[in-house]
Amino acid sequence: MSIKKNNNIATSGLKKSVLALAILHCSPLLAASELPAQGDTLTVTADGNSAYSTDYSASQSSTASKSNTPLNETPQSVSVVTSSMINDYQVTSLDDAMKFVSGVTQGNTLGGIEDGFVKRGFGSNSDGSILLDGVRSNQGLGFNATTDHVEVLKGSASLLYGIQNPGGVINIISKKPQYDWNTQVSGSTGGFGGGSGAIDVTGPLGNGFAFRMIAERQSKDYWRNFGKDQHTLIAPSLSWFGDKASFNISYQEYKYDIPYDRGIAFINGKPIDIPYDRRIDDHANHAWGKNKRLNTTWEYELSPEWKTRLTYAWMQRRYDSNEVRATAIDTTTGAVSRRADANRGFNHQTDYTAWDWIGNPKIFNMTHDLLLGVDYEKNQTYKQYSYRGKVNSQFNMYDPVYGTSPVTDSSTYSDKQSNVRNTLYNKSVYFKDSIHLTDQWIGVIGARYQHYNQKASYGFVDPTQSLDDTDNKFLPQLGLVYKLTEDLSFYGNFSRSFTPSTDTDDDGNVSKPELGTTYEVGTKWQVTPRINATLALYRIDEKDMSVFINGVTRSIPKARSTGAELEVNGEVATDWNISANYSYDKTEITEDNVNPDNIGNRLVNAPTQMGSLYLSHTLRWVPVPGDVRIGGGARYVGSRAGDPENSFTMPSYTVADAFIAWDSPLLGKHTQLKLNINNLFDKEYYSSSAGNLRVIEGEPRNVVLSAVVDF
Repeated sequence: MSIKKNNNIATSGLKKSVLALAILHCSPLLAASELPAQGDTLTVTADGNSAYSTDYSASQSSTASKSNTPLNETPQSVSVVTSSMINDYQVTSLDDAMKFVSGVTQGNTLGGIEDGFVKRGFGSNSDGSILLDGVRSNQGLGFNATTDHVEVLKGSASLLYGIQNPGGVINIISKKPQYDWNTQVSGSTGGFGGGSGAIDVTGPLGNGFAFRMIAERQSKDYWRNFGKDQHTLIAPSLSWFGDKASFNISYQEYKYDIPYDRGIAFINGKPIDIPYDRRIDDHANHAWGKNKRLNTTWEYELSPEWKTRLTYAWMQRRYDSNEVRATAIDTTTGAVSRRADANRGFNHQTDYTAWDWIGNPKIFNMTHDLLLGVDYEKNQTYKQYSYRGKVNSQFNMYDPVYGTSPVTDSSTYSDKQSNVRNTLYNKSVYFKDSIHLTDQWIGVIGARYQHYNQKASYGFVDPTQSLDDTDNKFLPQLGLVYKLTEDLSFYGNFSRSFTPSTDTDDDGNVSKPELGTTYEVGTKWQVTPRINATLALYRIDEKDMSVFINGVTRSIPKARSTGAELEVNGEVATDWNISANYSYDKTEITEDNVNPDNIGNRLVNAPTQMGSLYLSHTLRWVPVPGDVRIGGGARYVGSRAGDPENSFTMPSYTVADAFIAWDSPLLGKHTQLKLNINNLFDKEYYSSSAGNLRVIEGEPRNVVLSAVVDF
């Protein structure tokens, strides 16, 4: 018997973990399923998690349809960052993974404590576009040692994932329990000081069960002139496969203490003249807290054509932060006006439940790939106390003396920024049908009807409700795929999206919901069984787009993004792997009632051109036992506007990376020693802007030595 493992794990709530597990074990449907008879072999086809895989291409993705679907039958562009790319280039963050994806670059990261990306010109942190196993994430930084691979769905994803901006979603797929015993021990150290160590144990438990336990500890110095980056991760998971039923349950606890770094400033259109690694904030700047997520999914095969899936997810992110922030700079004297702020009691929680029916029945002699579903989501962001210090100009950036810390007492308490609660409730019904009209034509039709209610309030002393908005949205999607041959297809799609904001600015304001319309056409070519290529052309029109500049949120009434993307990934020759991409994106503000002079300006953090090329090669014939693998490449990011006024521009940059790895049965079953050099030529560059006083600098050259041993 062969059972194919599904990529889409689901999630379960911490408070309900025992109940959820009991339901899974005691469900009549689960009890009715049959385990293999004694002596039968249980074979599970699961996601590859090998640290030694060399596959740079993917032929399927689950993000665009909630089940594994061939990429050439999907009428949208989908990029996959495989586990091999992640391993080869020692990827440790989602931002680093995006160098293999066209049209995606870093956006506002809230001082480096949140993932923030601009996708086809649109997006920011806290916009809901980062998914963890198909569920909207509130975890801040989602990439960690549990990540297996990353899937990026371009264009509108509101049909399946509800509230989303039109640029796309980034789905982090976790490692799952395996049915072969393996223990992996790994460690790394870098040039900035410190390092990390991890252990990953997985294997069968009998009677259809398998488990996995991943643990990691990291403590390393921050690359700038002060700061520590530390975290501890523990992540157990359990899977079970029966004849008709299966489930997966996993838990993560991630404790962290990381720098809160707003970067440097651009004054009069250029960066201030201080050493690249010098900070203008203070030692107090950091964020510390704990993320928790307990995930579960349950599936039952109703018939050969139909299965049902129940998903429940609960996530919590609790943290505190200090921030000494620059408010003005005098480049003549070097005086930096700064304010010492502190926030206490952040508590962000997400509850998500979805019930899907997935089938491929034949109707009127045509095969239908059907998805019918309902979901419910409650997303609450909360901040308990906020402290806002007084501005002073005692700090000099040319001769810095650090030591300022926020004062967290009644003298700096801000009631307007305390007891801040933003709660978003969503209830939806959705369907998607991929109709195989002929052997060559596939028509895709889908829609989501979404009811949402959003409430926001602030203040203990003077409680104020700042928002109470209820509305219904109908979000259609149409697509068409023409398969000229089995390996070459053409597609087109039309879709709509909307995004109520859950982010509150420094003045307690919540932005209007954003509304987007996307048109896309393209082609996909499976050049060989191990290399694929995608070309996409698109146009996106966005209304009420919100931007966050120097702590203030404002709305851009209308904006547009028009572009083209090309990606090629896979094995171009025996033992030669390539990842190449290029994107051209013309973004512009088409209406601005705050500053009409901005009409025609580029959107913030959106480069007109960007691209990358990475090559890896395995040397089989070397004078040492085992294989040697080498690789390298570079990413180019064009110039980007730093604010809606385009008052300053971050210059273009090219950053190169390289690695050499040795695989051998030196210890245990397999050993890998690897040397990575990130930012090979030590390029100084600016990766994103949240205003001219908040420009993030890219990391300089870093040499990382790592080792992985499997037993």
